[in-house]
Amino acid sequence: MEQRNSMYAEYMAIFGSMAYVIIMLGVIMLLPILILPFYPDEANQIQCFIVPGVLSIFAGYLIKLFTADYKLTNLNLRRHSGSVIVLLIWIVSILAGSVPFLLTGDYTFTQAIFEATSGFTTTGFTVTNVEEVSHLILLYRSVLHLFGGVGLILILSSVLSNIYGMQLFNAEGHTDRLTPSLLHSARTILYIYLGFIIGGSILYVAFGMHWFDAINHAISAVATGGFSTKNDSLGYWHSVPIDIVTIVLMLLGSTNFMASLLLIKGKFRDFFSHCETRVTMFLIAVVTPIVTVMLLVNNICPNTLSAIDNGLFQVVSILTTTGLSTLNNFLPNASFALIPLFVLMLVGGHSGSTAGGMKAGRVALAARSLFYDVREQIEPKRVVRSREINRFGKNEKILSAEQSHNYTYLFMYMIIGFAGAFGLTLCGNSFTDSVIEFFSALGTVGMSIGVVGLEMSNAEMWIIIGGMIIARLEIYIIILGVSRLCMDVREFIDNRKRRREK
Repeated sequence: MEQRNSMYAEYMAIFGSMAYVIIMLGVIMLLPILILPFYPDEANQIQCFIVPGVLSIFAGYLIKLFTADYKLTNLNLRRHSGSVIVLLIWIVSILAGSVPFLLTGDYTFTQAIFEATSGFTTTGFTVTNVEEVSHLILLYRSVLHLFGGVGLILILSSVLSNIYGMQLFNAEGHTDRLTPSLLHSARTILYIYLGFIIGGSILYVAFGMHWFDAINHAISAVATGGFSTKNDSLGYWHSVPIDIVTIVLMLLGSTNFMASLLLIKGKFRDFFSHCETRVTMFLIAVVTPIVTVMLLVNNICPNTLSAIDNGLFQVVSILTTTGLSTLNNFLPNASFALIPLFVLMLVGGHSGSTAGGMKAGRVALAARSLFYDVREQIEPKRVVRSREINRFGKNEKILSAEQSHNYTYLFMYMIIGFAGAFGLTLCGNSFTDSVIEFFSALGTVGMSIGVVGLEMSNAEMWIIIGGMIIARLEIYIIILGVSRLCMDVREFIDNRKRRREK
């Protein structure tokens, strides 16, 4: 019994649970091969996907075989084990996911890690000239968005449909348990997610997009990822209907899955009264006119209708942290609209969605808390009012611990953001560009002001990689996971020293 509850047994069980994800990574690498019949001239790259894909599936099977006696359900996991599992899964996924890029010979190790991280975290930054790479690579990048957006842990949680699966489900940032059953919740989220992608693909094709571009952009928009098959992104098509479809898909992708379910069920009152929906609608209503005026004043768009279309698209793309664009070099030319656009980067999408940023829920809670704080200072002390916030159509009481925790998270987010920006400044970039670029990474926006590109240094790439990982896993998972790993390594070293002394 003591052995089964030891640190060794716990990590064996953790590796055993990770075997499912390693097998899934192998499947991910094999998926691009499905389009080979349509692009037979790209058969020379098939080994870039078959070799790592098969090896990953085989490795996952072996790990599961050797850890069969150790199961999470039979162990009393120590504190923050969920954070360790989430952290390890994402590290392994990024390392494994970079292999196909490396095998093409067109990427350095750092570039391959950068591209895989950007894909899995649904950021959309790229060091790829997308019009010069194969369709296999383009689809592979989108597949990374697909699985990274819905959540690698959601897949594992579906397999571990027990209390530990639920802990992992929550650890990755999912608070949207749609049904009493974890397995049913995970499947419902997957169905919603895939339904949006399929619907979007059909509409894209109907409006003139090639089926390959349609699938890739539907995935990118719903996953709020930003990878495109064209260097000009959505601007390549110059199509208002395609822009409108993309705007809708980006908004759906950035919406909390539970809120999406309310919308699907026709509970419009509950959906529109939800605090995150209100924040999103308010920001779009305020910032879109500013961007529209900027596009007209700077002669970027030829007329008012074009300015409204492009302005709304960029605003939604940045707020939903997608990063798709209809205009080349949009951020460098944003002039007086850059500050409100930066605010959109900070806020981001809904909690429990595919989007990044601080999350609209946290911003809504902070704004509501600040309002109550100010009101209490103005009103007589004998007046006592409850603090409430609307979540999914229901008013919930704001607890003081929740309010304090929220303020702390937002403060830490800003500190990490400016620390990363300082790192980019040391690499030779201007302070403004560094702030915009790193917060774009930290919010998984992926829209560049000019730092990210084919010529960026390894140091810049690693700084931005760090920002993207923190953004996807969120701050507390990183802190708790790294702290637990460091403690376990120290404990392992101390135990070995004691054995040697005996």
